[in-house]
Amino acid sequence: MKIRNKPIQNSASWSDTLSTRKAHLNALLKTINAGPGKASPIQTLTINAIKSEMTHIDSQLNRRK
Repeated sequence: MKIRNKPIQNSASWSDTLSTRKAHLNALLKTINAGPGKASPIQTLTINAIKSEMTHIDSQLNRRK
């Protein structure tokens, strides 16, 4: 059985998807940064990865404008 992803129908829905993903990542970032004290090395790596992904999403959204 072959599973196919449904193609995105228009750029507006793709922009909505990216915006939703960015909001989700932002919420995760706030959750990770919520703890008091110094961040562990794993937290630092996770925070940097999330920020990098958010930057990538921003560039994709700007390209679609």
